[in-house]
Amino acid sequence: MSARIWVALLIAAAAPSVAAAQDLADGVARVGTGTVRFSYATRPDVLICDDGIQMGEHHTRWRSDGGWSGRNCRNGPAEVEMEVREGRVRGVELVRRTASRTRGAVDLGEVPAPGAARYLLEVARTAPTRAGEHAVFAAVLADVEGLWRGLLDVAKDRSVTKGVRKSALFWVGQEAADSATRGLSQVAADDDEEQDVRNAAVFALSQRPADESVPVLMDLARTAGQAETRRTAMFWLAQSEDPRVPAFFEKILVGRGGG
Repeated sequence: MSARIWVALLIAAAAPSVAAAQDLADGVARVGTGTVRFSYATRPDVLICDDGIQMGEHHTRWRSDGGWSGRNCRNGPAEVEMEVREGRVRGVELVRRTASRTRGAVDLGEVPAPGAARYLLEVARTAPTRAGEHAVFAAVLADVEGLWRGLLDVAKDRSVTKGVRKSALFWVGQEAADSATRGLSQVAADDDEEQDVRNAAVFALSQRPADESVPVLMDLARTAGQAETRRTAMFWLAQSEDPRVPAFFEKILVGRGGG
């Protein structure tokens, strides 16, 4: 297959989600000032409960409000409400209880998950930090393959607020693709990046499987241009139970005259 045909197929595959995201953006903008609500299908491993969100193979809890009873859990769809002022999103909240829906909100109904995720990540780029972080989390719940690519794009975008970029990096670290590790290591080793963002990338790397993360963290600990990045990589290596880590530390200490 020629490169031109391959690119054309990729564009054609992305077109429906682009159109759905634009339709959603137009619907939100038409609200002007008020609250708008829409829903979308969630990943199979997501449970939306009164007390918070459970996600993943072992049902890790996210966004719990303190006590956990596991009441009224469902697999979706997810419902998101957005506070809009003069056509711009200023707040993003995930609706967990039917009774907590905002009265008078404009309901746009259910939209395709890829379009919803694409739109939410666009909102994350421009919304205030807290709303942007909530938009990233809402996007992560969507039933979309390869979402880490969009998250990594947000994480690398220096026009986005630091908190949102760090949130996107965290969720990239939860994804299972080898390419996610490569993307995170690029951010962590970028000397032009802010240190807080580099540290967030190192942390996200530490959440990857040991076969992926440990060699990258070792490389960062040896060669990263910033001393704090090296120290952060060493810290997360020290939390690992990987058998390669003690030998790595010993080699560094002996090389520095530590024995």
